[in-house]
Amino acid sequence: MTATSALGGRPLTIVVAAALLALEGLAGLAYAVFEVGQIRMSRAEVGVGVAILMAGFGLLLLLVARGVFLGRRWSRGPAVATQLILLPIAWSFRGGATTWVSVALAALAIAVLVGVLHPRSTAVFVGPPADKTQP
Repeated sequence: MTATSALGGRPLTIVVAAALLALEGLAGLAYAVFEVGQIRMSRAEVGVGVAILMAGFGLLLLLVARGVFLGRRWSRGPAVATQLILLPIAWSFRGGATTWVSVALAALAIAVLVGVLHPRSTAVFVGPPADKTQP
């Protein structure tokens, strides 16, 4: 029995990866809004820059999540790249009071990587193999 979702017969691996990517995108947007509220005149450039960067990152992840959910081939590369960037960020939070952040970020990144790189997901992204017997 294959693990497919009720959402258009998509593999559960793609649905979970897309949902987690969307969650990351929403977290990026939430952090951008938070950063706007923290802007002070003494560091206005930094605050505005971080807010714009995180808003762009959040929107990009939401776009990638939509692409992954729809099985668009272009979305797989950015999904993998963002998770590979997230792993060293998770490593930087290890130790002390932020260990839970490290574990959560690493688990999230690994779950998305597994979901996007799983053979069932690959079949959706790449499509059926070409029939080489036809002229």
